[in-house]
Amino acid sequence: MKQKSLSFDERKANKENILMIMALLVLIVLSALAVIYSTYKSRQLFSALQQEYRHEVQLEERWGRLLLEQSTWASHVRVEQLAMSELKMKVPQPSSIRVVP
Repeated sequence: MKQKSLSFDERKANKENILMIMALLVLIVLSALAVIYSTYKSRQLFSALQQEYRHEVQLEERWGRLLLEQSTWASHVRVEQLAMSELKMKVPQPSSIRVVP
């Protein structure tokens, strides 16, 4: 079989086609790597977001406990007991109470 020799223009066109195919192949690989990286980063960020949600729930639970503790320390019965025991205060007799108009 005799090979047909290609003209200069045909060889140039073949080289351009090969270069175009190589460039497209490189772009496809880079695009695939970008998709892989963005998926990885997205999963990392979602994991961090879930951790922050868990932290938020823990802080809300702690806030609730602190509010409960505050209401216990500020209860009227406790304040009255402390006033009587530590400050030696007492409830005045009704006859010593004066209402100022």
